Amino acid sequence: METPAQTCARLVVALEDLVACEAASMQNRDFSSVLQIQERAAPVIDYLVINGSRYTDRALQKRIHALAERRRLTGELLSAQLAEVKENLQSTRASQHRVARIAPVYGSAPAPVSGQLSAVG
Repeated sequence: METPAQTCARLVVALEDLVACEAASMQNRDFSSVLQIQERAAPVIDYLVINGSRYTDRALQKRIHALAERRRLTGELLSAQLAEVKENLQSTRASQHRVARIAPVYGSAPAPVSGQLSAVG
């Protein structure tokens, strides 16, 4: 049977792996994976928040604090990426509105030319 201290130590190792995967997913801009990893990490974090201070030694507590800092930095990066995406989306929408206002002035677009040859005769 695992003691609470052993459980905390095992969960810290698991959380370190999850945080490393989260950082890699952020670097690859794989935001759906980041979300999935955060969902998987949530119960581990909850357990460590509730039980970590009672059952961990000083070294393990330092590792937990280092993980918390890495996740905070990832959260800041995610917020910055979200702001950038929102800004790009607003810029794209503004461009679409400008095109929609200008397009009638230039008339309709010519019909696309088919890339196939046809023999008549």
